[in-house]
Amino acid sequence: MATILSNNLLVNGLRTEFADTYQAIRNRQSDSRLGMVMDLSIAATNRNHDFAYLNAAPHMTYWERGESIPTDAMDSVQFNVPVYEWARRVPWSKWDRKDDQTQSLFDMARMAGESAALLPERFFFDLLTNSTDTLPAVPNAPDGAAFFTTSTRFGASGGNQLAVGGVATIQQVRAAYYSGLEQFMAFQDGKGQPLLSKETIDGGVLIIHAAADTEIFEETFLQQRQGLGVTTTGALSSSATITSVAPQSNVVQDASRNVQLWGSSRLATGTWYMLLQNPPKQATFLLDREGVQEFSSLESDNNGDHTRSTAEEYVQWECRHGAGIALPYGAIKFA
Repeated sequence: MATILSNNLLVNGLRTEFADTYQAIRNRQSDSRLGMVMDLSIAATNRNHDFAYLNAAPHMTYWERGESIPTDAMDSVQFNVPVYEWARRVPWSKWDRKDDQTQSLFDMARMAGESAALLPERFFFDLLTNSTDTLPAVPNAPDGAAFFTTSTRFGASGGNQLAVGGVATIQQVRAAYYSGLEQFMAFQDGKGQPLLSKETIDGGVLIIHAAADTEIFEETFLQQRQGLGVTTTGALSSSATITSVAPQSNVVQDASRNVQLWGSSRLATGTWYMLLQNPPKQATFLLDREGVQEFSSLESDNNGDHTRSTAEEYVQWECRHGAGIALPYGAIKFA
């Protein structure tokens, strides 16, 4: 069993001004923007939950006199999301704790429990990228497809994953952004009518991109005057082959579009996501079965036979959560 290696803390006369080098860093809580894209309010009552909903209701249609009233069927969908157990134990020798000259061992060990607050964000990025860095498995969306697919979805060719030319220039990013807005507008409700209202789409988007692409995204969406040039053909360009400089206003800002950016080191450069800020239902959700609980075995408190016979103390944390994907009509991937 791995225990804290505290040999460097045991020398008499140690200075303690830097004992909080990592303790001073507050990086063990989810980003405040997570609540915009993940429903964090769903309580779980068991280790497995089934959810269901009816598909869109039919729309009114012409009823010809003398004919039977038009009818249309409705279908339903069911999907399942499991709850998993999450835990961490940190053991140490009680002799090391007593001889630790910085007196920081116990407090630093307890920071492991604080990382429970980071789990929802880690779940979200697993769902977003279809990876299992944290979750043991990533579920499909309720319609049976992955979170993002290029197959026709919501009645729109290309689904909710669009190909882009890259993120090297303002034009590429901006063109992809407007393609995303237009794709949201093209989504249908399964009965031939627009799925999302203009108010929902115009309510704004949260763009999640790689930290390595921060400059180009801030230049595209936040910079008021964009340094474009004019080529020999008169086209706007940000490349070196220009004949004159012609700074342009930012069309996204001029149109009063609401765009928020979230740069994350959890994403690889070139791939990014656009999620509606106020969708009818958020694209992902957390299942909260049991919040984090702390247990310990210390010489002076709650000690068991193992601690008394080996002098090994520990503190541990446990919680139970799951995460799933709702119908993702408010999310688009660019790759």
